[in-house]
Amino acid sequence: MSSNLLQEILAEIKSYPDGIDLLITALYTAAHHYRRSTICTPFPSEVFAPVPNTSDKDFQALQCALDALPPVHSFLRSDADDLISKLPPSVLGLLKWMLLNPSRRRRFTLTTLGDMVRHLRQRAAAGGGGGSSSGSDGSWQLPSLSGPNSPAYILRVHHHNLPQDQQQGFSISTTAAAATANGTGSSFQCDGSGGGVIAYHGTHLENLHSIIHTGLQSMSGTRLQRTGANFGAGIYLSTNYDTAFSFCQPCDSWPRSRFGSKLRALLVCEVDRDKYTLGRGPGSGPSQVPETYLVVQRADAVRLLYIMLYCDAPRTARPARVNWCTVMVVLYAAFLLGKALLAALQQHRY
Repeated sequence: MSSNLLQEILAEIKSYPDGIDLLITALYTAAHHYRRSTICTPFPSEVFAPVPNTSDKDFQALQCALDALPPVHSFLRSDADDLISKLPPSVLGLLKWMLLNPSRRRRFTLTTLGDMVRHLRQRAAAGGGGGSSSGSDGSWQLPSLSGPNSPAYILRVHHHNLPQDQQQGFSISTTAAAATANGTGSSFQCDGSGGGVIAYHGTHLENLHSIIHTGLQSMSGTRLQRTGANFGAGIYLSTNYDTAFSFCQPCDSWPRSRFGSKLRALLVCEVDRDKYTLGRGPGSGPSQVPETYLVVQRADAVRLLYIMLYCDAPRTARPARVNWCTVMVVLYAAFLLGKALLAALQQHRY
């Protein structure tokens, strides 16, 4: 690989180290999961050709390349040029595929809880979603982000880096454009008259790679469906933080990630108010969608704003339990053996 490409890769890593850590973690988790053949989309076919004499994706080659990647933050050291030049060609090809293709480039930056809350307040108010109200009308609830449900890391999505045709079906209003210009928001405004609403989506970490690159999709009625579509086909979100968090499951991830090796992921999204079915409480309507639930049929009505990560301590091996019955049997057998040997020695002496 040319030195110019190496420098481009290195520049991208140095500009967005936390976001690239997230991208690698998401791809690693999908590639090593038992459902990898269906969830690892997109797959770097340009780098890893199909398995010989088959059309199967070469997951083994991808896994080997991912296993050979050093921690992302090691590229921030002074010897980064030397480090990247020594990477195997397959690893460099994977980094190029992931970071330099304009149609696939995804950028995230680490942010604080306070900055996220301020940004969501602004967007909720601009979209007519209100502040920290009950959420029964689809308005945003300010969650209690403390205790075990508090995110360890929050990453903000940078939509302005995407090609215009990938910025999912939303037009830019004057308010949103001004917010983008002064850095207070990304270019979003729902194309309907109802504005947008902030909602959460809990997911399994192995799904994150596909979500990052293709957006949230309705998997109702397909083999990728993980929970029952009890309230109709669509993408399920909730305006209630705890409800969405209950769908986050811990998953082993990239061992070299700065975020940890066992993670949960919760997505913070903005939804076009005119394009979802809103829960109205028990018995209040034919849809019977629970209160605070949103069911969205159109993928272009959902925009990802933040990814919140939660660290679970990796499961440690329990110390071996002592089976005292076995110990006593072994000791007794040793005693009998010793007694027999002693008797044999005494008999031989006389």
